[in-house]
Amino acid sequence: MHKMLNTDLSRILKSPEIQRALRAPRKKIHRRVLKKNPLKNLRIMLKLNPYAKTMRRNTILRQARNHKLRVDRAAAALKAKSDEKGVPGKKPVVGKKGKKVVGVKKQKKPVVGKKAAATKKPAAEKKPAEKKPTTEEKKPVA
Repeated sequence: MHKMLNTDLSRILKSPEIQRALRAPRKKIHRRVLKKNPLKNLRIMLKLNPYAKTMRRNTILRQARNHKLRVDRAAAALKAKSDEKGVPGKKPVVGKKGKKVVGVKKQKKPVVGKKAAATKKPAAEKKPAEKKPTTEEKKPVA
């Protein structure tokens, strides 16, 4: 008996008896779909949890309500403070946190003892040295 060759094998596999027994091939390719983060993407979150829409709306409304209450409380405290001072209607200037008021400087305590002699005057008080005119800077002759 001779050895079986690839051509014999391919002829057997292509025969109608074998082809009838095989199922149809799955030709569609399924590629990986990018997973969306529900914490960043509202649509995906709503698909997973429809109640998230209501929770988010309630949170926004609650924050607005709390902000309004805080502003009203601050205004009432300001009004009460101005009533105590006896100056009605005048509101003190309220700046943002971290900002310093312009024109107000802290006064330094006078230094006593050896340190007083060692301290130097600030550089702003020193006068800049005047330039002496050199021979190169003469006026050009017209």
